[in-house]
Amino acid sequence: MDTKALKLAAIASTMLDGFAPTKWTPLPPLDAGVRVLLGDDRQELVATAQTQLDRTADIGSAAEAGRIYDSMYPHAGFTWPHLRAITEVEAEYFETSTPTTVTLVDPLPGAPLGDVPIADTARASSLAQALATVHSAAPEPVSEAGFPVEDPSRSQFLILERLDQAASTGRVPAALLQHWEEEFEKVALWHFLATPIHGSIDESSVYTDQERVLALSEIGRLRVADPAIDLAAASALIDPAALPTFYEEYRNSRPRADDHVIARAELLAEFAVLDWLLEAVDSGDEAAIQDAADLLTSFNEVLFAGPGEPAGPAESADSGRTGASAATDEGVADDTAPAAGSEAAENADEPNVEAAITEHEPAAVFIPHARPTGSTPDDATDSDSIPGSGVSTEPTSGSDDGDETGPISRSNRS
Repeated sequence: MDTKALKLAAIASTMLDGFAPTKWTPLPPLDAGVRVLLGDDRQELVATAQTQLDRTADIGSAAEAGRIYDSMYPHAGFTWPHLRAITEVEAEYFETSTPTTVTLVDPLPGAPLGDVPIADTARASSLAQALATVHSAAPEPVSEAGFPVEDPSRSQFLILERLDQAASTGRVPAALLQHWEEEFEKVALWHFLATPIHGSIDESSVYTDQERVLALSEIGRLRVADPAIDLAAASALIDPAALPTFYEEYRNSRPRADDHVIARAELLAEFAVLDWLLEAVDSGDEAAIQDAADLLTSFNEVLFAGPGEPAGPAESADSGRTGASAATDEGVADDTAPAAGSEAAENADEPNVEAAITEHEPAAVFIPHARPTGSTPDDATDSDSIPGSGVSTEPTSGSDDGDETGPISRSNRS
């Protein structure tokens, strides 16, 4: 018997006045910890003990985020977790190193995606519409509630810091490193207005039926930031054949999006490969480091190397490079390999009760716009970044020539 699930059921049965559950069913953890479905004669609720959750993602934030979602998206075509009760128990109760937060929420409709990518255009379009809705809200309620605000220059700075950190490992092929530096230093790329973003899109936070997205969970990482972060994470959940539909629907659903949001999303999706290297280095796992380095080399060969042209690692960081920076939580997930004829998770008999799913191994990486091995790269374009300390947050489609205050370039990072 799962004693932790039984303990959770006992705690949850005391958390809400008038709720006296007579049945309980364990649910898959979805990386959160222990989860059970509880019910009495009137209602069913999901209890979760956050035993495996990163404590930096404060559960209290999820409760506040739910309130903000209620006010910002009253007519949204999807729902989100509605917190009914919250408590904290001592670490000894679930044998954790810190106290454990226990939440009680209404069940979400549909089922989490799991590792089956979205291959149908209907659900790809529905996910694009949901994210366009999230990104179209005014940022003030989010910032005024104390959630993080990341302006474009800050977002760019964090990415370039990670590039410096990765270069210092000597494991990143030089051509690939140059590609990312040139792209991320372009001034025009960073002319956008930060918006509310979900911040934690992955296979466990997107709930669907066979036709559309019904709910978004894990809303505690709500913040004002680059909407491309959500798009990049979502691209990992979609079969490559359906990605054009996803991006086109996003554009149609959010016509005021900046001109470069899709380009940034594709670059951030590529960047996930480099993030794996940094995570491996942080862990000190030599086997994982080598695996990540091999993947970067393969990535480099697909993008740039011609026949018989080896892709060598980048030189160690020069003296002008900065040290490691704090890791960011853009939420860029693993990209998934193409899947033929994949189907959505089956509807539950009762649409307001979660469908159980099993855990799966992560799939292979899909590289946006990758060229076949042996092809010659497009003519390289000069970086259009210029020295400066700030960046306009007004969206623009014009040329960046002569811009006096552009995003951070390699020459002025310190």
